[in-house]
Amino acid sequence: MKEKSVLSSEQAYDLIMGLSSLTGSRLTADIARVLGDLSPPDFSVSLNTKQLASKLWLRDAVFETYGATFGTIFIMGGWYGVLSALFFDDERFAIDFIASLDIDPGCENVATLLNRRFVKEGRFKAVTGDMYGFDMSGYANPGPSLVINTSAEHIPDLRLWLSGLPKGQRVVIQSNDYRQIPEHVSCVNSVEELVASAALSKVDFQGTLPTRRYQRFMVMGST
Repeated sequence: MKEKSVLSSEQAYDLIMGLSSLTGSRLTADIARVLGDLSPPDFSVSLNTKQLASKLWLRDAVFETYGATFGTIFIMGGWYGVLSALFFDDERFAIDFIASLDIDPGCENVATLLNRRFVKEGRFKAVTGDMYGFDMSGYANPGPSLVINTSAEHIPDLRLWLSGLPKGQRVVIQSNDYRQIPEHVSCVNSVEELVASAALSKVDFQGTLPTRRYQRFMVMGST
């Protein structure tokens, strides 16, 4: 049987840049540069079908629920900055600034490179830090228009994190029921369970996105 070929980072760059030329997508070109310059080993995971589906679902739900205009958006557990890039790539939105926070210091350079066009415009910042008790005041005054956490399954106490946010803060929270990953320490079985665990003062949206291996749950509302 013929062995499968493995693309080098240079070959991956050439392939994705070719797709960018074909589609006219600047975001695709940004992805190519990350692959060519940094080649983070799990970057492809952040762009797989399920990851992108959950982020595009979130982006559309935010637009339909809260509209298009935002001052600052803060993304907790922002990983490689893909969600930020998707927001900036969508011409429906008018967003002044996005800060993407992740506890893994290896994410900051990747997220910065992926969103480098918006770094140059002063509209994006990748930050390394722990979302528990993180001081957002240096990035948004009086506070962010929206705080997004797509990694609730990774944090042991959702209510403790939410208690550190200002009262009335608009939030978007995603979790799932995929317990096969050891880091998923706080999975829930349903969107109703996520709503109950978040205990928001106001719920504006709740929904479920089925995937092949698990379900993704999302709630939007105010603390």
